[in-house]
Amino acid sequence: MIVWKAHVGKIESMAFSADGQLLATATGGTRTVHLWEPTGKLVRKLTGNWPNGRTLGTVKAVAFASGAPLLAAATSRSVTLWRTDTWELVADLNTALAYELAFGPGEHPVLAAAESRDTAIWADAGRTTGDKVRPSDRVCGPRGGVAVLDFSPNGTVLAASNCHEAGLWNPTTGKRVRSLERPSGNHRGAIRFSPDGTVVALARGKYVDLWPVAGEDKPTATLVAGTGRQPAVWALGWADGGKVLMTAGADGFVRNWDANAGKELRSFAWGLGKVYCAAFSPDGLTCAAGGENGQVVVWDVDT
Repeated sequence: MIVWKAHVGKIESMAFSADGQLLATATGGTRTVHLWEPTGKLVRKLTGNWPNGRTLGTVKAVAFASGAPLLAAATSRSVTLWRTDTWELVADLNTALAYELAFGPGEHPVLAAAESRDTAIWADAGRTTGDKVRPSDRVCGPRGGVAVLDFSPNGTVLAASNCHEAGLWNPTTGKRVRSLERPSGNHRGAIRFSPDGTVVALARGKYVDLWPVAGEDKPTATLVAGTGRQPAVWALGWADGGKVLMTAGADGFVRNWDANAGKELRSFAWGLGKVYCAAFSPDGLTCAAGGENGQVVVWDVDT
């Protein structure tokens, strides 16, 4: 386990690169993306200064593409993309204000960005925009609030949930293909496909529902994953080929669950305060979490 002080304020978003060698963090309050080695060494700061004078807005979320050398930052001005092999700015995508990001798979991935009212979709998001700001190709997902997002492993389905509704959408047509029942609340939660794409984990308050992507129209299990006076679950992840589900949230705990039995396997608390974000490395062997006191903790999943 490695712990370091990454930021003065809270950490709202983090993501591992496709090779697991870099961890990107964003605080939601600065115009910079920080890149770290999983050992805690700061490698680079990205400020997004374009030749024509455009700069980053406040960075709300970060995401690496799994099949292409791309890093995206959702900001208060636009969504900005870099090539991770050269760290050159390649694309500036027009949004009113983006809070959440998700890349699809492949060499020319689709990108989804959750705005305050809609979710914007760009096909081949890494296509160079030059001096222009590229508009979205379409909108998708639930309306009327910021959504949490995740693409299915094959990229054909976008899972999304806001404070009022959740479901699965076709990102090519923008059409809903399945509704996932959830009560309205003041917390948009988290949503994550299992590695094989057959299950969607949906966090709503302190509960996490495990929904089949096809078949019976109800959850196969519901986990009570948050505790105490602030129980909301804010991050989800899968490990061990989909056998283990990770949850993290406002109670300061990261928990591992047997996804088939719905049984808690172990819990961790490192004094991070509220855990706002967590991420698995692509190989599923390493996990990182960040919270309200600006610390990052990285640990081996099987220890």
